[in-house]
Amino acid sequence: MLTRLALLLFGQVLFNRMSVLLDALGLPLAARLALYAFIGACGLVLSIWIWQESILYVPGIPNAANPFFGSNVKTPQECPEGLRSPRERGLPFEDVKLVASDGVKCHAWFLPAQERATAPTVLFSHENAGSMSLRLPLFQVLHSYLHVNVFCYDYRGYGNSDAAAINEQGLLRDAHAAWRWLVQAAGVDSSRIVLFGSSLGGAVTIQLARDLCQAAADAAVEAPSGGAAEAPLPLGVVLQNTFISIEAMLGAKFPWLDWAFVRRHLLRLHWCSIEHIAHVSVPLLFIIGQRDEIVPPHHSGSLQQAAAAAPLIHVRKVPDGMHNDTWIKAGPDFVRWLGDFIRTAEASPSRW
Repeated sequence: MLTRLALLLFGQVLFNRMSVLLDALGLPLAARLALYAFIGACGLVLSIWIWQESILYVPGIPNAANPFFGSNVKTPQECPEGLRSPRERGLPFEDVKLVASDGVKCHAWFLPAQERATAPTVLFSHENAGSMSLRLPLFQVLHSYLHVNVFCYDYRGYGNSDAAAINEQGLLRDAHAAWRWLVQAAGVDSSRIVLFGSSLGGAVTIQLARDLCQAAADAAVEAPSGGAAEAPLPLGVVLQNTFISIEAMLGAKFPWLDWAFVRRHLLRLHWCSIEHIAHVSVPLLFIIGQRDEIVPPHHSGSLQQAAAAAPLIHVRKVPDGMHNDTWIKAGPDFVRWLGDFIRTAEASPSRW
C-alpha cells in the first residue's frame, strides 16, 4: 500500500513538472491532451506488464483494523479469531506439510470425518486472495453437514507455505503434491476424492483433473488389466465461479486493455481452462453465482460446453450469489447439491 501511494505521489509530481514544461513551450491544448492520453495509456500498459502477477495472486489481504497503513493479513495466525485454526471452530484436524516436485513445502490442513477411511474426501483449492484459513466457515459446513474428510492447502507464497515465485506451473505442482498426499498417506478411500476449486482454485483444479485423467488413461493403455489402479481418478470435480482464461478475464474486467498486442506480447498469465477442461473425463458440478461481480457467470456456461469428455455434468445456479458468497446464499441447497453430486458420480457408468 505504501509503495503504491509513493508511486502515486511521484506520478503527480511528474505530471505537474510536465505541465509546466508544455506550458513554457506553448503547446496547444489539444496537443497537450493527446500527449497526456498517450502517456497515460503507456503508463497503464507498463503497470500491467510489471504488476500482473500481483493483481492475480494476492497472498495478503488488507488488515480490516488498519486497511491503509497496517500490514497485510497473510498467515492464519494473523487472521481474526475463528479464522486462525480449525481448532477455534471445534474441528478435528492434522497439520500437514506437503512437498512439491520442485522441493517447495506447502502448509495444509486435513480435517478427518468420523468414518475417515470410508467417507468421501474433498480436496479444496482456494481463491486468489488470502490464506486457506479464510475459508474455515466453508470447511466447517462441508465437514459437519456433508460428513466428508476435508483437505485444504495454501499455495506457495501463501499463508505458512514456503516463499517462492507464484505462477501457474508452481501452483499446479502444489495441487499435485496435495493429491499425492491424499492418495499415499492420508488413509482415505482414494476412489472417493472430489476435487473442489473456487475462482482461481477452479483453474488449478481443472488442470489437476486433466493431468489425473491423462495419467489414468496412459496407465490403462500400458496395463489394461490393472494399470488404472496405479493412477486413481478423482470421483468428480466441483467448480464454483471459475473463469475461462486470464485472457478472457482481461476482456471482461479491463476492456480498454483488451488489445491483440497486450494479449500476445504483454500478458504472461494464461490459466486457459477452456482448453484443459475438454480433457477432463470425470463428472463435473458447476455452482454459479448469477450476480458474480468478478467472474462473469457465462464463463461457467462456456466451460460446461467445452467439457466434451465429462460423462456427467450438473449445473446449479444461485440467483443472488456473488463471487465470494455463492455457497452462503445457496443455503441448505449447497450441501444437498454436493451430496447428490457425490452419489450420482459414484453411480456414473464412467466408474466401471
